[in-house]
Amino acid sequence: GTESEVGSVGQGDVIATIIQYQSCNSTGTHLHFTVSRNGAAENPFTYLKSVSYTNKSGGDSFTPSGSWEWPIDPPIQLNQGYGDTWYVRTFHAYSFHNGIDISGPSSNVKAVKPGTLFQGSYVGNGGCLLKYVRVHQSDDGLDTFYLHINYTH
Repeated sequence: GTESEVGSVGQGDVIATIIQYQSCNSTGTHLHFTVSRNGAAENPFTYLKSVSYTNKSGGDSFTPSGSWEWPIDPPIQLNQGYGDTWYVRTFHAYSFHNGIDISGPSSNVKAVKPGTLFQGSYVGNGGCLLKYVRVHQSDDGLDTFYLHINYTH
């Protein structure tokens, strides 16, 4: 895919909006949120703090244990968890879910930590264009990815 640097963002800055319908590699409205270190996905629940939620995932665990604010306003609806999820086991569309799929009362997507914002896209399944934003976090070197979004910058 392609990616371009947008500039610096602060924690809590609105960096995108969630697409409000089915989109590339998505069956409905949600944010796919991924945490990555050196290109390897890590469990977002390790970083996100406890929050009010509804679990609509089919039984995936919801175990936030970190200190980060969420990228969308609560209450959170968990649509798919991390790793070997109910969807992965049931539909075999892919072997591992590298993030979490969430939705909430607002379409605004916020940076969970300060850093450098990038906008990118790549070709998804069936040739569709999948847009995302990435924040390279300045304090810990992690990257956070936000997919199924519209750019706001």
